[in-house]
Amino acid sequence: MGVWSEEQLQRMSVEEMVGQVILSGVGDRRKEVLQWVKEGKVGALIFYGKDMPDPESAAELANQFQEVSPLPVLITADFEAGTGYIVRGGTMLPTNMAIGATGSLEWARKCGEVTGVEARALGVHCAFAPVVDVNVNPENPIINVRSFGSDPEEVSRMAVAWIAGCQGKGCLATAKHFPGHGDTVEDSHRVLPVVPHGRDRMDQVELKPFRAAIGAGVAAVMTAHIYFPALEEEEGLPATLSYRCLTNLLKEEMGFKGVVFTDAMAMWAIKHNFEMGDAAVRAIQAGADVLLADDALVSYEAVLKAVRGGVISLERLRDAVRRVLEAKEWCALHQKRQVPVDKVREAVGSPAHQEVARQVAEASVTVVADDGLLPLADDAPVMAIVAESHRWTGEKASDELAQVIRSTFQRALVQIVPSEPSQEQVAQLVNEVTENPPASVLLCLFPRAEAYRPESSGAPATMVELAKRVSQTVPVCVASFGSPYPLVRFGAARAAVCTYSDCPASLTAGIKAIAGRIPFKGRLPVILASS
Repeated sequence: MGVWSEEQLQRMSVEEMVGQVILSGVGDRRKEVLQWVKEGKVGALIFYGKDMPDPESAAELANQFQEVSPLPVLITADFEAGTGYIVRGGTMLPTNMAIGATGSLEWARKCGEVTGVEARALGVHCAFAPVVDVNVNPENPIINVRSFGSDPEEVSRMAVAWIAGCQGKGCLATAKHFPGHGDTVEDSHRVLPVVPHGRDRMDQVELKPFRAAIGAGVAAVMTAHIYFPALEEEEGLPATLSYRCLTNLLKEEMGFKGVVFTDAMAMWAIKHNFEMGDAAVRAIQAGADVLLADDALVSYEAVLKAVRGGVISLERLRDAVRRVLEAKEWCALHQKRQVPVDKVREAVGSPAHQEVARQVAEASVTVVADDGLLPLADDAPVMAIVAESHRWTGEKASDELAQVIRSTFQRALVQIVPSEPSQEQVAQLVNEVTENPPASVLLCLFPRAEAYRPESSGAPATMVELAKRVSQTVPVCVASFGSPYPLVRFGAARAAVCTYSDCPASLTAGIKAIAGRIPFKGRLPVILASS
């Protein structure tokens, strides 16, 4: 333990220590949360996209909280695909699955570096990334392209490289979601999933990347709101609240010495099954060090009462606080809390970082199937049917893709349609193709993992029907700018391509590869189920 963190711990009251294990969101409660931080009842924060409409706003908000807090605040964010994943103006990187498709540890490391540099410039110290879940289940609605792939060894290698890059730039990395969310068919935002596998299987698949990450010195681990019967005897008790999972397995058996964050306690797997104050207490008892609280004040009061009543031991509380303070000291927050707002754009979204995104995107584009259709001639008439799609940050990826297609194919006709077109719209498109056949049809989709919307990761039946009917007249190439799994449903297509991502670099790389301007370098990092 460092000198600063040890000194702080020795002088802290119980009330101050409890504040260090509470992490709050900001959102519309900024004034209220600011007061909690000032009073020492919240020691960590998570910034979401709505808190950071641009890089300067993020840095200003971070500085505002640091200014009033008795101790440095640990600030976190879900930078799973770069800061641009949730901050407009940040570098949006291709997803983990796109990185996995490159097969390159160098690109994994550089993506971690870009994320770490930009996070620290924004005033964020801990990236809730990388996802190290092994996505072995094609029906998984929430992990999907957030995973590096379905091979535990490859996921481990990629995760270790990403972590080294991120932490090498002074930003804490977080391996999530322990002990593994890759083999579920349910979203823990909505229900409490169950992973029924035995311990031997878990050692070979789910736990392998976590062991690798811990061996590589990952600073933090985030828990999964999932019930694992092989690890926990109490039926229906999720890993987040399980002493056997977090203390016996993660901390004792696997030797993890860093910070254990819970996943968001507002997720329905917890909130709909446990009273919030009780869940907060049980998570700390289980071995969680920081609560990603649903209501920070409720969690604070519940944990404080439990400590005063001996339900949570002082030893357990001190262990949690020690880990939090060590993380803050590792980030040198005791030396410098604030970030220069006028310098933020020098790092965030820089040309050098955008170039990393471009090269990773071009190395990841994968031809999943091709019956001699590719490349599509850029001077031939192409009808591109593009499903409407918005990013978390608000931009219409479908509009951006339409522009890339028009600038690439000289005779392109682009039709933007709803993500799930109606039967009438399908019939109209089929008629257009039949009456004036193009050389080919390019059908573009944006399937992705989206919380509370499991259908978002699949392909709507009407899109599948559209491809089937159009293919009776002209050859079809279907391109996924997201998950590769829905591609198996398009058996009528002559070619199938995947970029695993809808970031600007991946949109451009995908179309360039389809037009033959760059080679297909990616390799499928997952096993696709048969259609």
